[in-house]
Amino acid sequence: MNTKDLAYFDRLIKLKNFSQVALEFGVTQPTITTAIKRLETDFGSKLVLRDRVHNTLTVTASGQQLAIHAAAILERLALAHHEISNLTQQRTVLGLPPIIENHYFPRVAAHLQELGMLENIETLEGGSVWLRNALRDGQVDLALLGSTEPLSYETLVAEEFDRKPFNIFVSRQHPLAARKRIYFSELRREKFVLFNSSFIHNTAFNQLARRNHFRPDVVYRARDTHIIMNLVAENVGVTYLTALVDQHRDDVVRLELLDDEQPAFISSIVYRSSHVLTPAQKQVLAVLRGTLE
Repeated sequence: MNTKDLAYFDRLIKLKNFSQVALEFGVTQPTITTAIKRLETDFGSKLVLRDRVHNTLTVTASGQQLAIHAAAILERLALAHHEISNLTQQRTVLGLPPIIENHYFPRVAAHLQELGMLENIETLEGGSVWLRNALRDGQVDLALLGSTEPLSYETLVAEEFDRKPFNIFVSRQHPLAARKRIYFSELRREKFVLFNSSFIHNTAFNQLARRNHFRPDVVYRARDTHIIMNLVAENVGVTYLTALVDQHRDDVVRLELLDDEQPAFISSIVYRSSHVLTPAQKQVLAVLRGTLE
């Protein structure tokens, strides 16, 4: 079977238009038609029904079933391309959420530099939720990820190396700045400045909000810790961040949470279980383990 036929079919299912698929792949429309006919012959079943009068396309039950498998096959094929490309280029793509990068990576980088390996490291920044998907897709070889529970996935290996609580941060001008500790329920009427949905902080925050039976007033979401802290300093709102945040400023105050059984920020070294690490990537993994665990 030609995997290109599956790629044509996958796009046809999504676009429902032979001409658009042909244009996207830079081929003629008969090429797409022939590819679909080959698949129908291979599987002995009609996959799509074309109504030329009304210019519509209907996917049959067989076509819907093949679409699921085709998507999975193409995803695995793309992953293989990513992995082999990285193997041949002798590079390691390391995924780093910003807070973890700021707190842990300088020590890791120092050790990598001592070994002459730092120049072969390419970092990809993003929230832990987004990076977890990037790791599965092969965009990342290794990652340092945050989670609220120990990571347990069939396709990923996770090695936990640290746990830290979450804190509340308020402006020095805020009435709560005189406090050192607080219950989450006391924040019911506050405005919040938070990370966007690609960060694990939202999972922990939503757990506490549900547990305390209120819908928080989120006035702004960002991807950058510094932006969040600057907004907090200006008293735009309060925020909820892991205690890993290096808070060296006089205009923001950190408050500990008094709640029982509150979520923890778990940091882990994560990589794909199916990925064959190069000798260089094994060295990077050894440095991560030696530095962080």
